[in-house]
Parts: sequence; structure tokens; C-alpha cells
Amino acid sequence: MSMIKKLLAIPLLVFSIHSFAQKDSTFSRQLDEVVVTASKTLLKQSQTGKIVTVLDQKIISNNAGRSLSELLNTQAGFFINGANNTPGTNLDVYFRGAGTGNMLIVIDGIPVFDPSQSNNSFDLNSIPLDQVERIEILKGGQSTTWGSDAVAGVIQVFLKKNAKKKLLINGSLAAGTYNTTNAGAGISGTVNRLGYSVQYNHAKSDGLSAAYDSTGTKNFDKDGFEQNNWQAELNYQFSNSVSARAFGNFSNYHNGLDAGAFTDDRDFTAKNKNNLGGLFLQYRKTNFTWHVSGSYQQAKRSFTDDSTDISTPYSNFSQGNYTGNTITAETYGNARISRHLEMVGGVQYIHQNTKQSYLSISSFGPFETALGKDSSKINQWSAYASLLVLDVNGFSFEAGGRVNNHSIYGNNATFTINPSFKIDENTRFFLNVSSAYKIPSIYQLYSEYGNKDLKPESSITYEAGIQAEDVNKKFMVRFVGFKRDTKNLIIFFTDPVTFAGKYINRDKQNDYGFELESTLQLADWGNWNNNFAFIDGQGTEDHIKIDNLYRRPKFTMNSTLTLQPVKSLTIIPAFRYVGSRLSGPYDAGPAEQPHYYILNCFVGYKVINNLRVFINLHNITNQQYFDVPGYNSKRFNFMAGINIQF
Repeated sequence: MSMIKKLLAIPLLVFSIHSFAQKDSTFSRQLDEVVVTASKTLLKQSQTGKIVTVLDQKIISNNAGRSLSELLNTQAGFFINGANNTPGTNLDVYFRGAGTGNMLIVIDGIPVFDPSQSNNSFDLNSIPLDQVERIEILKGGQSTTWGSDAVAGVIQVFLKKNAKKKLLINGSLAAGTYNTTNAGAGISGTVNRLGYSVQYNHAKSDGLSAAYDSTGTKNFDKDGFEQNNWQAELNYQFSNSVSARAFGNFSNYHNGLDAGAFTDDRDFTAKNKNNLGGLFLQYRKTNFTWHVSGSYQQAKRSFTDDSTDISTPYSNFSQGNYTGNTITAETYGNARISRHLEMVGGVQYIHQNTKQSYLSISSFGPFETALGKDSSKINQWSAYASLLVLDVNGFSFEAGGRVNNHSIYGNNATFTINPSFKIDENTRFFLNVSSAYKIPSIYQLYSEYGNKDLKPESSITYEAGIQAEDVNKKFMVRFVGFKRDTKNLIIFFTDPVTFAGKYINRDKQNDYGFELESTLQLADWGNWNNNFAFIDGQGTEDHIKIDNLYRRPKFTMNSTLTLQPVKSLTIIPAFRYVGSRLSGPYDAGPAEQPHYYILNCFVGYKVINNLRVFINLHNITNQQYFDVPGYNSKRFNFMAGINIQF
């Protein structure tokens, strides 16, 4: 039997089991769980035809010792390049095969970006998992509700909130492989109408060499990592109807870098800061809610390659400084017109600018480029609205649209059509047809290769699926098929005659695939979760079809068994399979990287009610694999520690 057939047999085996005896069902609780990311209104998962996955605090605490990107990598459709490399590695989020920058990140309702990046994408390294309360993953084209970059979906991260009691103190301490330490502490509570939360996290690691020493003789140095993160929030309930909330998240980290694939560099370092602050006002009545929010985000990155260690004769010294600023203002309302009818509508404004400078000195002399924030900027105005029909004899429906005005390219629009039907109490069918867009980045517009005639990349995503559970609500399965067609892809084009390069709209992309997910309750002592994803597609480059899903596997699979043999003990063995994938067009080595698997295991023990100890073992079989050729992935490693609150 082939490896693919064996992998397919595992979830199919799970789907054939129907005899359980647990009083409660994890999946039933999930269906009753309220989500806000799907439509910017409070809906139970069972009320929406959109595909939402919720990672609650229990799941997050059972991943103690891991990073946010490592947790996301266990979810259906995700492949995050860099999640398994040395800490601080640049993270490329590939979801359903879409290129990096096509999965919008939202923090507590605020869409976040980095305008200094060529793809405008937010750095997930800036959010420690210890400071996350909850995650909602919304799949498919979601630009009607969320705007630019929500091409493949949305990841909304909810940071830790205030406790209901007057004072709650929490702390954590962990240590592990690569001389890694992670410590956190916080206080939160509610006093009369005022809620507060302050959290701090510090992480440090010697790391491992980012570059892979293929000879094993060059004594590559370790590329270390150190991070400090502060998070604070205040909320105040003025009355039963009016409330306000302010929060700030302040992250800085620095790490070592190498010169490139298979190439060490002993004095190449990076510093990263990502600061976000937001203010929210909410007015709530029985059938109407109105929201107003404003936020400011600044991302700063600097890279220095000193002259004491010259890894290449083409650069004796280099320094780059990149700052991106984003201001977001939004107001929207939710109106419940009747028991089965609701409307959501709003207006959003986003301003972005960037300041960049780069200097390198080599045997050919100095080379310098720069962008100024006063000239390198964009503004966007958007208006959006959706109509939701909720559970009319099992039928639900959402239709919406968005109009966006961009200060450089002008106007564009999106739509969403999302019917779903409850076939019976245990089975639901859903269909989504939605368009999405990704605006040109400031670098693509204003750099020396910039082109102000660029249009936004635009796509249409088609999704259809079915979700079912058994009559005893002990077993769930969800199958989703999707197809995404993208046009006006922004590419870097080099003129074959003049050799001048610039960004242009030219190519197309057609991707398709499916996801299969299951949850199985195992009596009263655990559950078994499986997901399997397949993605394939082709690009059209200058009228020529080409396989171009570089570094993205066609097949991924995750199987997680959560066992609780006694009340205080949790054991979670997990298996991850990553299929073969095309190497990047400029990657060294073979054209295709081989498949690999990883075995992990988490063990947590509640010593007393407020104290838990844990150990998280990763890559137990010490597999050697490469997500990016020439760069190390972590071999066997572990983190062990304690979590306490009182």
C-alpha cells in the first residue's frame, strides 16, 4: 500500500467508529460556541455557513512550550515555512496553497500589516502564544467583511482578557533544548465597572544555525533569539449599553541571521519591533450594536551585517532600516431586524506609509536606496454591508458586498454569497462563492522597481462542503472542497532587452483542493482529532501553464490524540505528515523536496488546582528534514515548565 493510501486510511478508519459513551461532546460544544470573525456579529458556529475553526484556551494551554506558528501548523490547510526553524526565522504563511501575504491577520478586531514588507504581511513572531486567549480561523475569500489580504482566509487572534474576580495572578516558566527559556507573568481582574489586564513575556534561546552545514565541518555558529513582549488592556462599562476598551501590545526581539542557504555569517543580526494600540467604543441594545474603533500600528525592522566576518566578497558591510506605519479607523453596526434576519454594515479607513533605507559597501563601492514616509504612502476608504438570513426551516443565507477606494489605483469591489442548509439535526450542507483582493504593497508602488499603474490582485473562491455528526454527538466529520481563481497577479518583470526590472500585473493562478476533518470522542477519557488537506494548482505565466506551488506540499495531515486517563493527567501524542513539494525556483538541490513526518507528545499534570507542570516533546524520532533547502529545521527538542494562577 502506498504512503498516500495509508494516510487516507487513517481518517477513514476513524469515520467508521460509532460506539462511544461520553456524557459531553467536544464537537457539540464547538457548534454552540459563539464566533465573531465570520460576519462581525455574534453567531453560533451552527448559524453560519462559513468555515470557522476555533482554538480555545484549553487547546492553547495544551500547546504550552510551542509558538503561535507551530500551533497553526497543526490545523487543516496550513503550511508555515519557518515555524520549525531557529526562533526568529521569517515566517511564510501558506494557507490552501496561497502565497504569503494572502492570509489576513487580525488582533482583537484590528487587521494588522507591515507596510515595510514587500508583501505587506504581519510578523507572527511578534505574538507569544502565552499571551493568546483564543484563535478563530475563517477560511475562504473574506474581503467583503475584512478587506484587503483576506484572500485565503482570516486568522483572528484574541489576546488575554481581564478575569472576572478582583485580582488574578498568573505566571509561567519553561526551559528546554537550545538553552531556551520562556517566562511570563501577569495580573488581571475586574473592580466594579473597570476591567484590567497586564501581561509580560520574556523568551531567550541560543537557537541553532539558521543555515545548514552540508559538510558538517564548517562549525557554523548558532543564531540566537531574545524577545520581550508587553500587553495591557483596560475596559470600562459606563452603563448597560455603553462600554469602552483600550489595549496595547508591544513586542521587540532580536535574532541572529546567516548569509543564505548553506552559508554561515557570524555577525549578521536583526532587530524587530511591532507595537499596536487600539481604542474601542461599543453601544449595545437588544437588537442593535454599534462599534467604533481606531488603532495605530508601527513595525520596525533593522538588519546589520558587520565587516568583521565577510561571508561573500560582494558585501563587506550592509545595513537596512525599515519602518511601516498603519492607522485604521472603522465603524460598523449590527441590526437584528427579526428573529431570522440581521444586517451588518460599516465604513473603514486605512492609512499606510513606510520609511526605508539600505546601504551596502562592497569591492564595487557603496550602494544605497531609500524611501520616505511623506512620499511613500497610501489611503483606503471602504464601505461594506451584509444581509444574514438565519435558520429559516434549516436554511441560512448571507449575501454581501464591499466597495473600496484606493488613493493610487482607484476603485474595486467584492461580493459574498453564502447559502447553507441544515439537512437534519446532525447534517449541514454549505456553499460559498466569494471574491477577494490584495492591494499592491507600498514597495511595489514606490520602490526603484515600483509601478503606480498596478491593479490589485483579485480572486474568486468557490467552496462547497458538508458537516455531519452522529446522533449521539460523539463523532463529527467535515469535508470541504474549494477552487480559487486569481488574476492580475503582481510579479517582478525583467525586460529581456534593457534588463530593467519593475513590478507588473500579468499572471493568473488557479488552485484547488479539499480538507477532511474529524473529531471522535473516546468514552469519558479523551478524543481523537484528524485533519487531511490536499492542494494543487497551476499558474499561467506569460500565457504558459506552469506548476508553481513552490515550497508548498500537496498533502498535509495531522492526527492528535488527547487522553485523560485520570482527572489531573493529560497526554497528547500527535503525528504530522508533510508531503513532497517543489523547491523554490532559486533553491539549491533537487527540484522536489521529499516528504517527512514528525511525532510529538505533550504531557501535562495538574499538581494542585492552580498549578500545572508540563513537558512538550517535538520531533521525537529526530527526523532531519528541510522546509527550505539549505536551512536547518529543528531536530528532537523539548520544553518543560509550569503554569500557575491564583
